[in-house]
Amino acid sequence: MENNLFKNNKNIKTIIMKTLRTFLLASIATICMVACDTGDPQAEVKAFASRFAEFVSNNQLDSIRTFYADAAVCDSFALRYVPDSLKIEANEKTDTFTVTIDNGADFVVVKSADGTMKVISSHGMLAFNNDDLAFAKATGQYKDGLTDVELAKRMGVKDFRKDLMANFKKSFSSMVYAQRGFIEIRYPQYLADEGESAVTVVNNTGKPINGSDYNVNIYIEGQRVSGYITERGKDLKPGGEAQVHFTYAGNSAPMSSHLTFKLNDEQLFEKYFEATGKEFDEYIKTKGIDLSPVKNVAPSADDSAIEEFITSFYSQYVFGETDFNTAAAKKYCTPKLQKKLLADYDFEGGGYAIWDFRSGQQDGIGPSKIEKITKVDELAYKVRMTDMGHPYTVTLTIVKSGEGKYMFDEIK
Repeated sequence: MENNLFKNNKNIKTIIMKTLRTFLLASIATICMVACDTGDPQAEVKAFASRFAEFVSNNQLDSIRTFYADAAVCDSFALRYVPDSLKIEANEKTDTFTVTIDNGADFVVVKSADGTMKVISSHGMLAFNNDDLAFAKATGQYKDGLTDVELAKRMGVKDFRKDLMANFKKSFSSMVYAQRGFIEIRYPQYLADEGESAVTVVNNTGKPINGSDYNVNIYIEGQRVSGYITERGKDLKPGGEAQVHFTYAGNSAPMSSHLTFKLNDEQLFEKYFEATGKEFDEYIKTKGIDLSPVKNVAPSADDSAIEEFITSFYSQYVFGETDFNTAAAKKYCTPKLQKKLLADYDFEGGGYAIWDFRSGQQDGIGPSKIEKITKVDELAYKVRMTDMGHPYTVTLTIVKSGEGKYMFDEIK
């Protein structure tokens, strides 16, 4: 009985809390709407914006998302808000206002016909860990000028850092290495003699390498005993090399060598990774990750037919074996696109560059098929595909001919 009573009380408490939370959010919305209904647009927006800025400064996610639907992808907000610091600027579009806060952050407020208000975009209001932010800026994941929603999507891409670190580890080992050959300094003539040799360590990166971060391991093969000897590394200048000397017993010889770093993968990445600022954009392109804003375009009566048109064309000409000749080009492409395909064909004899419709990869071991077709506006359709196992996305503009037939007009 006690357990059931406790369980029932707990359920009742949960229901009450959910009800109170719903009531609170509804109350907040009502308060913001009523408090703003003064007849003065600037004053109304300022009252709403002031309350919204307080929600943001306190990272009150539920309240924020009540008035800013797109913020659902944002995990954390941070804003230094000083009351009365808001600046309200009316935009050219009716009932749309830009609100600027003294720290440079801003958000856009739209007032509907019934007097309610909502936020449709923002800049500079997200909170990021300092280390994550530094990494994101170095790799191009973070870019100035993007909205908070756009940044949240980019910062939320999973596995980017992990995959980048794995690729770095592979490339680093090919750029910092011990050469195969040895430099013979003193060759041992007898068993009791001691030989001296050296191995050259090469650094083909743009950063200096600390000798204390790695060891050189040399495999010695002899008549009586074989095994590795280990020498401390030497400092390496960017693009430079150094000789690491070692001794070995008579009737033996050095056979091979390799480096071992004392840092773990994370430490090695943080210390020696060289960012170009293009890593993130290259990563999402390779992975086929589409972070472009989604437009709410109403489907038309043609959409299903256009999807079938695209799918059939790819199956027959792009991924299939049917020759894409002049007749096919005139049937499926506008004169503008025909001209581009002719210009992009760079082999003798002339022809049409049907490969413009796909990724351009030269080889692969996976399938070639369309994964998804998404309408992005009245004329354009985004086609996400797997091309020989490589993910790729292309946007196709489609128009109707004078005879009412679909034709490709542009490839992006």
